[in-house]
Amino acid sequence: MDIKIVRNDGKELVIEFQSKDMTFPDLVAHELQNDSDVSFAGVAKEHPEVGVPVLAIRTSKKSAVAALESALERIKDNAKELKSAMSKKK
Repeated sequence: MDIKIVRNDGKELVIEFQSKDMTFPDLVAHELQNDSDVSFAGVAKEHPEVGVPVLAIRTSKKSAVAALESALERIKDNAKELKSAMSKKK
């Protein structure tokens, strides 16, 4: 996955994804919103056809990078749970 860190100021992190697909950035933003320390998490795209998704994260106590890492770990755990549940249904 190709990304560009636009800003990393401790409690604020802005990441530009070098793909036009919004799926993963939206998933990450949604999971970040489950963290009580995250005051803002959202994805924007300047232009629907040529823009790239930009994920912005703002936290109040812990670092935005720590919040992102926690959210990614929860996404990974949820994917494992889904995979396990699907294999039991076969």
